[in-house]
Amino acid sequence: MPGPIQSLSRAAAVLRLFATGEGRYGLSETASALGLPKGTVHGILRTLQQEGLVERDTESGAYGLGPELVRLGGTWLRTHELRARALAWADDLARATGEAVRVGMPHPAGVLIVHHVFRRDSTRQVQETGQVVPVVGTALGTVLAAHRPGVSGAAALAPELLQGTRERGWASAPDRVRDGMVCIAAPVHDRHRATVAAVSVSALTARVREYAAVREHLVSAVRSCARAISLDLGADHF
Repeated sequence: MPGPIQSLSRAAAVLRLFATGEGRYGLSETASALGLPKGTVHGILRTLQQEGLVERDTESGAYGLGPELVRLGGTWLRTHELRARALAWADDLARATGEAVRVGMPHPAGVLIVHHVFRRDSTRQVQETGQVVPVVGTALGTVLAAHRPGVSGAAALAPELLQGTRERGWASAPDRVRDGMVCIAAPVHDRHRATVAAVSVSALTARVREYAAVREHLVSAVRSCARAISLDLGADHF
């Protein structure tokens, strides 16, 4: 079986570097970060720029991600079966609870957020769709790691945490974006009985800890949403 094409692997490494959110990179910075010769990196950047995948700032000369990636990423989101089937159910969960809802799927770097519904209040919120969050320390990551041992980062989680998550059917963890909030997540299965995603809902930590009825309502709501998405994906078990 043919191996990977080195030039494409290097181009992908450039795009992943620029996607870290550390700002724009100069030619020397990019070459140093990737451990590649400047001449090689210059050729990759020039080609990616011609294709619209990276852009170069005319004043600083630094490079960053290009606008063509927005179109490509948007097309992937619009056509991906999991996200398409999760949209309506996630929106219903957000309306029923008044809280923020996220749908995440496994990614080599953690958990890819494929849908994010804002909390229904006037507080400032940041759209997370398209972001990758870590497995460790997140409810979505804990659920995926518990049901998919090969998920990146799963080995860093305590076995008793993963076992407890499997037995309960849900996990909770502090919201990584907003202090004082907690996320509760449940797994989503497909027709092949594989856990392909997780859905989470957020709420004030104090309310969840102090009022059992609130916690039970949120757990029930997020698990019902996960089951509904699973059924749409053809699952016949939970």
